[in-house]
Amino acid sequence: MAKREKRNNRFHKIDEKGRVAIPATLRRNLTFGERLVLTKGFEKCIYAFSEKEWKALMQRIQDIPLVDEKKRNATRYIMGEAEEVEIDLQGRILLPGHLMEYAGITKECYFVRMPRWFEIWNPEEYQKMVDRKNIDFEELPI
Repeated sequence: MAKREKRNNRFHKIDEKGRVAIPATLRRNLTFGERLVLTKGFEKCIYAFSEKEWKALMQRIQDIPLVDEKKRNATRYIMGEAEEVEIDLQGRILLPGHLMEYAGITKECYFVRMPRWFEIWNPEEYQKMVDRKNIDFEELPI
């Protein structure tokens, strides 16, 4: 399991109803009643997009040529199991069962900030991904 640090508040318990609190650092620009779109990630995780980012993604996808089968399939993958969820007064969201099953999430999850979305992982799966070290730092503008 990923090492837990006191300052790292990305591990969160999932309640019996499938709700989880979004970490405050990720919730900073989100508000009660706002909707997120959750969908299958390319890795074994859940992607969470704000409404604004989801609309921007849909705009880019809309411009994909209809005749390109691989891109149609990628679009189906992203949109086919997408679910809208609302942030409640406690800053929680309900994780849809089919997405939890896909990501192997049961009682606890791990949140990862990304540039335009955040990811929700099974902590063990996240650690496996990190341990594979399939990382290309040369391509990052850092």
